Amino acid sequence: MRIVLIADSIDLQSAGIHVYTLNMIRALEKSEKHEIICIRQGKRKDIRFKSEVIVRPFFPFLEKDPFRIFFKIPRAINKLKPDVVIETAHFGPFNLHKRIKRVTVIHDLTPIKYPGWHNRFSALLQRLFFPSILKRASMLIVNSENTQNDLLALYSVSRQKTAKIYPGVDPFFKLKKDQISQKKEPFFLTTGTLEPRKNLPALLEAYQLFRDKSTYKHKLVICGGKGWKNKAFYHKLEVHPYRSDIEMKGYVSKEELKSLYLKTSGFIYPSLYEGFGFPVAEAMHCGAPCIVSRVSSLTEVGDDAVLYFNPLSPAELALCMDQLTESNELQLELIEKGYKQALNFEWEKYARELEKELENLAK
Repeated sequence: MRIVLIADSIDLQSAGIHVYTLNMIRALEKSEKHEIICIRQGKRKDIRFKSEVIVRPFFPFLEKDPFRIFFKIPRAINKLKPDVVIETAHFGPFNLHKRIKRVTVIHDLTPIKYPGWHNRFSALLQRLFFPSILKRASMLIVNSENTQNDLLALYSVSRQKTAKIYPGVDPFFKLKKDQISQKKEPFFLTTGTLEPRKNLPALLEAYQLFRDKSTYKHKLVICGGKGWKNKAFYHKLEVHPYRSDIEMKGYVSKEELKSLYLKTSGFIYPSLYEGFGFPVAEAMHCGAPCIVSRVSSLTEVGDDAVLYFNPLSPAELALCMDQLTESNELQLELIEKGYKQALNFEWEKYARELEKELENLAK
């Protein structure tokens, strides 16, 4: 089977969909069951695939060039005559020959459910085109039961063509058990793009409550690139009474992030909504005790291996932080359970399940 993947996220970003697309392609290439061809912009010279076609923007100053999306990419794909085309980032594929099967990966429905969390133009495009994308798709791949439920609730047309396949942990963060340290350093860690969905103002409030009441003086380390609509976060940060103990690292390398996962006394993920939640799975695989929002797909990723809190309650998060610092026994329990839970998310397993779905689709 000839499979074409639209892999623009490889060149345009470095967050969750980039991680998903990169490891998805690597896993499919590794299996060698089918011919895999990637459509890219070609901006990242450090990442290469076995077979790729570079389709450059007609309007280079636009990150999402509509002429490229609706005309140049379809023209390139139709020339390749694939059996299946996979769009890995919600939006498409468009204008393909009728005989080609279309597969769209749905990571989450935040542009539809919570448009205020996104760039206004991007959210508008999703709302305009999403119904027709779903209608024309031969298959929809979702990354969690939560995303599947959201999709079915909003768009009944997707009911008969949706397949849930859990993604895996980036192999870079897959450590052997004897590589994990049970001796942790006194800091809490969080990571993610600085945007409203990540709920970082609530984390700052919780950190203040924790420090006001606790004898422990754990620092707070925040990793992640600047996103959008984050003025409220930066205002709270500037006036925070423990600002000197809050370290803003910005975007960090995978090497540094792994080191932080290994050392932290507690990884905190206060997000308001996630389609999956890669950082939680990564942190657990690196032996970080985790404190996680009790929302969306995060309960699927964490299962019984993390501490949960209501993301709308900074006081509840502060209590979890206090419990974790007070009990070495609890830390060790979460390290053990978290590592075991993270083993459920494997890209090799993902590739096998995806190939099975594609083979059934091609029959």
